[in-house]
Formats: sequence, C-alpha cells, structure tokens
Amino acid sequence: MHTKNCPLLLAFLLALAPAPGVGASTPGAFPHKLHISSGNAAVEDDLLVVRIRFFKDDLELALAGHAGRSSFVMSPGPEVDAAFLAYFRDNFTVVVGGTALEPTLVGSGEDELDREPVWWYAIQFEARAALRVFTVRNTLLTEVFDDQRNVVKFIHFPDQKQKTYSFALGEEEFEVRF
Repeated sequence: MHTKNCPLLLAFLLALAPAPGVGASTPGAFPHKLHISSGNAAVEDDLLVVRIRFFKDDLELALAGHAGRSSFVMSPGPEVDAAFLAYFRDNFTVVVGGTALEPTLVGSGEDELDREPVWWYAIQFEARAALRVFTVRNTLLTEVFDDQRNVVKFIHFPDQKQKTYSFALGEEEFEVRF
C-alpha cells in the first residue's frame, strides 16, 4: 500500500483541477447548456487517484435519480458523500485483470467557475500490482443527459506520460495502457 504517496498525488490533482466548462446558473442567469465533467487521474505504482468536477446542478439531478428522490441538494457532509460514492460505484469502474477495484472517497468540495457552482470529488483505487493496463468504464451523468461528456486525463508517474479519454454514450469504456 502506498498511502504515503496518496497525499502527494491528491495535492497534484487538486492543483490541476481543470474546469468542466463555462456557464452561468446563478440566480437570474441562464442555465448552462454544456453537459460535461472533467477529471484528472494520477497513476503511480499500484495507486490511482481520480479528481472529477461536475456542474453542481447536473450532479444533484443524477444523485436524486439514483436515490429515487425528487430532488437532491449538494452540501458538505457524510450523507452526501455516501450518496455520491454509491452513485459513483455504479457508474465508474476500474478493472484490472478481470477484477474491479474498490473506490475509496478521499475528498470532496464545492468550487465556482465563471459564476457556475461546481462540485468535485477525489476517489482512490488501489491495485495488487503496478497499474500498467486497466479498463475504465465511465457512465457518470449519461442517464441524465444523452449529450453528456466525461473527459478524464490520466497522468502516469514518475514519467508523467499522459492519456486523455472522452467518455460518452456509445464510448463508455477505454483501456488505459502505460
């Protein structure tokens, strides 16, 4: 286990944090029309840490539907984090050698981008051996928006090789090779 590396990887991901797009859904403004999430994934040895940002209102719609509720309000706390992790487990998988890795939530929070509230989550996966080849399936928010795009940039350490994938309906799964 490389838990000593997790803070470094997480710090790297928090520093990168590209925005998921532009828009303005503040009171009195027009809602955004772009349906996209943006993520950075750091891969080092047997550890994968992913930080994903979502438009807050889009994520609330997805979590409400997943929980069978009419609405959902994002707020800091263990109940919302648990609801997100349950949703994430059903919609984002990392498979190595035929075995799905278990996601662990390591952080969450709210930001603002061009007056648009966004919510981010950092999730860690740990494998039994160095991650060289693994398959990622990402269907986050595609049940809510048929034009949803989920862009994830994978960065391998220490060589800093990068691969970027755009997940969407019909393109839900990619094999990542380093």
